[in-house]
Amino acid sequence: MARLHYRSECFERKTLTTYFRSSDDDSTTPYQAGTMEILRDDAVLKAGFWVATPADVPQPVEIPLPIDRTVLMLRGVMTYEVPDGPTYVIRAGDSVSFPKGTTIRLSVQEPVRQFFVDYR
Repeated sequence: MARLHYRSECFERKTLTTYFRSSDDDSTTPYQAGTMEILRDDAVLKAGFWVATPADVPQPVEIPLPIDRTVLMLRGVMTYEVPDGPTYVIRAGDSVSFPKGTTIRLSVQEPVRQFFVDYR
C-alpha cells in the first residue's frame, strides 16, 4: 500500500509570470500572476497547485493553451471564458478541462487555490 507523506520542502515553488491583453490595447504586458507549487514536471505531465488573488490578476488574462489542461478548484471563485464559446464560473469543488489549442480568458473574483494537470 502506498503512503502519502506531505512535506513542504518537496515542492518546487515557482512564480508564474503571464501576460494580459486589455480590450483596448493589443500589446502584451508581463506581470506576476500568483504562485505555483509544482509536484511533477516532466516530458509528459506538469501538475501542481496555483494560488492567486484578484490583486495578482487585476484584468482578465488571455492564454492560448499549447497543452491539455484540467483544473480542480480547491478554494475561491474564478471565471474561464472561451472566446466564441462558453464561460465557466468555477468554485471550490468544481473542475474544468480544456483541450490543447484552446484559448482561454481567465479572471479571479476571490482568492483561489487550484490543482492543475497539464498533459503535453
